[in-house]
Amino acid sequence: MRRFLHSIQTTYLILMMLFFSFVPSSAYGQSLIATTTLKVSICGDSIVNDGEECDVPGEIGTYSTTIAGRQCDTECQFGQYCGDSILQTLQGEECDDGNNIDNDFCAADCKIEPAATGGGNSSGGGGGGSSQPIGDTKISISGNAYPNRTVNILLDGDAIGTVRANSSGEFSFTIAADPGATTLGFWAVDNIGTRSITLTTTFDVTQGAITNVNGVLLPPTISLSDATVDPGDVITVRGQVPPNVAVEVYIDNKLSTTVTSATDGIWSATLNTAGLSLAEHIVKARYVKGSSTLKTESSYSTALQLFVGVEGRPSNNSDLNRDGRVDLIDFSILIFWWQTNGGDSDPPADINGNGNVSLEDFSILLFNWSG
Repeated sequence: MRRFLHSIQTTYLILMMLFFSFVPSSAYGQSLIATTTLKVSICGDSIVNDGEECDVPGEIGTYSTTIAGRQCDTECQFGQYCGDSILQTLQGEECDDGNNIDNDFCAADCKIEPAATGGGNSSGGGGGGSSQPIGDTKISISGNAYPNRTVNILLDGDAIGTVRANSSGEFSFTIAADPGATTLGFWAVDNIGTRSITLTTTFDVTQGAITNVNGVLLPPTISLSDATVDPGDVITVRGQVPPNVAVEVYIDNKLSTTVTSATDGIWSATLNTAGLSLAEHIVKARYVKGSSTLKTESSYSTALQLFVGVEGRPSNNSDLNRDGRVDLIDFSILIFWWQTNGGDSDPPADINGNGNVSLEDFSILLFNWSG
């Protein structure tokens, strides 16, 4: 819950001098001195304070097709937009790789771009080396993806070929390259057609030498059996990773459960939504290989939206009856709990969470009023 006064910092400076009977009579007692500094932040004052991503009065966080056009919402956080690395399926996004750049297999408008045909100068993984001569300056790549699945490889944003991972999910690839700063990208599609994010890495290529890029871990694919559920519904989240690795599933950046992938790399987990609040949640996953000092972690998968009890739209803390509007009904609920701790209302009538339904909560409700 976002607080109307969401950042209050208090500092006390205490100076005390103690004198005993043996201190000369010229000495005197020093009284207690305390100073208090309050830092107040108000959403809607056109000033971006601590805890705020933005502050633009009048904007309501309407979905934007670009990062540049993103809007500020009524809680001073950026609303949904293409390029926020969260797959907004309700807005028609097919992918979201965190940018508005074309030719990286996720277009500037968050639509999947078709892969180029051909194998490029690939070798390893599924077999078959390049028939083209490779110069002295090379990049040698090895890593883990999904068993028997095709890995697409980009060099500085351009498709340079594909390589097939073996039954253990391992792949390797060698390509001639120009010296200097280089960016490689990797992505794949799992056994049911779910696309991974594009994993990128940037490094320097040395002239006249082989630059080795080892330990590439393609993040998991992830999908939900249902993205809009009632509280208490059980859903299934699944995907594909290398075989026999620990897959960690996170909800709102908190570890929810850990499962082990099968020999074909398939993993699935059941999630009971009974403990989740009525709101929009973010589900993502990563996997862990090895243990102790030899443990390595993949990057996170695509982040998926999960709507629990909010009919496919994020809830507003002031929408006390969760009908998508802040109006007289919500005002009536607020008045019912006036000068109490808010009882068991959900969401709490104590909107700012200070333990008392008062004018501060009423001010927040008016700020979000939609009529």
